[in-house]
Amino acid sequence: MDSYFEFFYSSPNFEEIDAKSIRYITNKIIRKSDAALAVILGGDTQTFEMKMEKWDELTHKLSSISGIIFLLAHTSADEQVYKQANQSIQVLQRYGNSLSLNEELYKAIKKYSQSDDARWLKGYKKKFIKETIREFERNGFALIQQERDTLRSMKDQLSDLSNEFSRNIAEHQDQIIISEEDIEGLPQDYKNRHKMEDGTYKITLDSPSYRPFMRYAKNEKLRKKLYVKYLNRGNPKNKNVLIKTIALRKQMANLLGYKTYAQYVIEERMAKTPKTVWDFEKELTQKVKPKAEKDYKELLSITEGKKELKGWETGYYNNILLEKKYNLNAEEVKQYFELNNVFKGIFKICNKLFGLDFVKMYHHSVWHEDVVVYEVRKKNTTIGKMYLDLYPRPNKYSHAACFGLVSGRDTEGGYQMPHTALVCNFPPSTLDSPSLLSHEQVTTVFHEFGHGLHQLLTQSSLAAFAGTNVARDFVEVPSQLFENWAWDYDILKEFAHHHKTKNVLPKELFDKMVAARNVGSGLFTLQQILYGTYDLTLHDKYNPLTDNSPNELFNELQRQITLTLPVEGTDFPSGFGHLMGYAAGYYGYLWAKVYAEDMFSVFQKEGLLNPKVGKKYLNEVLSKGGSEDEMGQIQSFLGRNPKQEAFLKSLGL
Repeated sequence: MDSYFEFFYSSPNFEEIDAKSIRYITNKIIRKSDAALAVILGGDTQTFEMKMEKWDELTHKLSSISGIIFLLAHTSADEQVYKQANQSIQVLQRYGNSLSLNEELYKAIKKYSQSDDARWLKGYKKKFIKETIREFERNGFALIQQERDTLRSMKDQLSDLSNEFSRNIAEHQDQIIISEEDIEGLPQDYKNRHKMEDGTYKITLDSPSYRPFMRYAKNEKLRKKLYVKYLNRGNPKNKNVLIKTIALRKQMANLLGYKTYAQYVIEERMAKTPKTVWDFEKELTQKVKPKAEKDYKELLSITEGKKELKGWETGYYNNILLEKKYNLNAEEVKQYFELNNVFKGIFKICNKLFGLDFVKMYHHSVWHEDVVVYEVRKKNTTIGKMYLDLYPRPNKYSHAACFGLVSGRDTEGGYQMPHTALVCNFPPSTLDSPSLLSHEQVTTVFHEFGHGLHQLLTQSSLAAFAGTNVARDFVEVPSQLFENWAWDYDILKEFAHHHKTKNVLPKELFDKMVAARNVGSGLFTLQQILYGTYDLTLHDKYNPLTDNSPNELFNELQRQITLTLPVEGTDFPSGFGHLMGYAAGYYGYLWAKVYAEDMFSVFQKEGLLNPKVGKKYLNEVLSKGGSEDEMGQIQSFLGRNPKQEAFLKSLGL
């Protein structure tokens, strides 16, 4: 079965993966990792290749197997595969925790770091040694054995809680069933997708179902009903899970000598300290609030006398505002953005900027019939593989994300091809209509594709630094940067063609889109500040044993920061999945956007399809991953220190 292991790792045959094979491969990778660990610990040869590269190879194979199983835990429609994948992820995360607390391994790498061979190393090799030792020491090697055992138990519990939290959101199924009369205001293609055999309509919490309903449905009571259900995803199961998680993170940070979990996390990021992030959030709030207040008044002006707006009203009235004041019909815009054409357009951009070709693979192994696979080629050489899983289904990850499967890395047989998957939830096609995207969804495609490019175009010698393995508050820079290509007319007219007439998106319609681009930008940014501030508060200034509940805290911050009031009977934190993977790091979205907009200004000046700028961006940023300091990458690309002006301008300030 060794050949099966290698095949699973290098090119998985998803159709043959069942619960039994997942159990087998989970046990196999642990045994292989143990054997690789014995080689690292047993060898007397003090070289980078025998110590650090072997360690990178071990973690690379472990994370690649974990990445594939993690994907199945979030996307498989096979109930047994779904359950086993979730169980195996817990096993593998616990094993990873044990490696991070292996004292013998720490001492071996520490010893090598003091050798003659290590003393002369430079660049990414020196960085890798320094950061590896630092991470071991952050994992508690200053602690006595009993405390390390406690730490390991805490980390195992946190892994289990994180998986439980995410699973509870994914498995939360709720909907409203409504009549023909209640569906008034919704577009015909939406009605076609949601109509059931008995003539009623089932509206779910999946994005392609929920968001248009909140935007178009004229029945305010039903909008409120669906809104309340949406803000209760994961509730009540996740209430206690979140409290346990926050309390345990705080205990772990304290055990390691940190006052708060935020201090522990942010120390290794670009921001370095929670204070830097608090200052960033406060300063940004002051700059954005006047724009948000202006946005709010503009919305109220078309509500026929309302004094305030509720959460289930803002999207609806924002759409009316766009139609009345800006003469922009979102449904008209959608007709020009057929999903397949959007991807074809992105492929053209990538060809001109980076010399890439995306070649569709037929009869390729996939985990669901909806999934499409592309080989990514450069100069006729295959450099990576991208999977697209674009439509909603039960138990599937409910938002949009780029899942890293296999990282790039130097190997004896050449460079390891990276594999990545874009997992999204766009409206599927019907007999009457192809999959049509709102322009907001188009920017989501560009965003996730930006992450994919970061993973696919890596040239890092080590998997530890490959692709998106960068400081967490830098990881959103390439994704948010790439969103800007969805806002250029010369780019859009290459693929934004009416799905029936084939006519190009009219310039006058695009001009309306641009005029309306910053409608509500202040309100949206305040909402992002709320999420970042809430996340930071939970991990820096909150005691779950004595303070109000996480939901009460969220409601309190919402009153302070945003202009809409919380809704009684909702529990947003129970469905806030970012509190797991982005713990004490949600601020990174706005933090990274500052750099992304500044870097985009270079493309604006030199040309959005300028291959020289594309090559510089590839060489200075995308290819580097985490092998060089992130601020250094930004400065190298810009040729100067970064500024905030472009970011503020992008918000309409």
